[in-house]
Amino acid sequence: MLRKFIIYLFVLLPLLAMLCSCETSRQLPYFQDLPDNRAVTNIATRPYEPLTLQSNDELQITVSSSSPEASQFFNLMVVAPSNTSAAPVIPSTTGSSSLNMYHVSANGSITMPVLGEVKVSGLTTEQVRLVIVEKLKDYLKDAVVTVNLTNFKVTVIGEVNRPVVIPVSGQTINVLEAVGASGDMTVFGIRKNVKVIRKLPDGKTEVAVLDFNKSNVMQSPYFQLRQNDIVYVQPNKSKGILGTRSSIWIPIVTTLISVTAIVLTRK
Repeated sequence: MLRKFIIYLFVLLPLLAMLCSCETSRQLPYFQDLPDNRAVTNIATRPYEPLTLQSNDELQITVSSSSPEASQFFNLMVVAPSNTSAAPVIPSTTGSSSLNMYHVSANGSITMPVLGEVKVSGLTTEQVRLVIVEKLKDYLKDAVVTVNLTNFKVTVIGEVNRPVVIPVSGQTINVLEAVGASGDMTVFGIRKNVKVIRKLPDGKTEVAVLDFNKSNVMQSPYFQLRQNDIVYVQPNKSKGILGTRSSIWIPIVTTLISVTAIVLTRK
């Protein structure tokens, strides 16, 4: 009787391991609801919504016109090193990424030379550009204004191959692009439980759950990421088991059962 029990146990353990492995592999593919027999499938996606500025954002704003002498008064200036008491001021230039930088204050505004305080919180960079152009009409006839958001970054953590902070060039990145930049999810990552953690302008934080086993994830308002978003890929139960001390004993117990079964079957 004992011999049969050990033999059955010896056979069942590998089967259970195979079943768990199959269950995990079924969850790995993205967009499982898409048909495999179609070369092209049209998917409804959510229209792109431009980023709106908020407190603690960093902007690079440059003003230029056909009169460089007049334009320089509306750009930030830096003091050149000098041994004399009267240090000259040098106007910022468009080519330097470290100049003309503005920090959005807690009340959602920036302070520009001559123009003074400009409210920018809740506006897109294009809307800010138009506001500044309008304010410059009293000073410059043909003002050209560029506004760039310079602190756009997202963070990817959890069950990915390379957790990373991604500085974003431009103003658009989606979750798939962010996960791809982190080396994709590991086999332990739960595709149907990817969390996007977003801090709101009012100080609150919201967490959205995205299911990448379904194609309608592209319709989520959280599919397109915003500045300072965090993408968290949750590990599955298999990773939890492997991370416990009991996992050390699993191969040992399996080996002992195997040896015992071989000894008993030879008697």
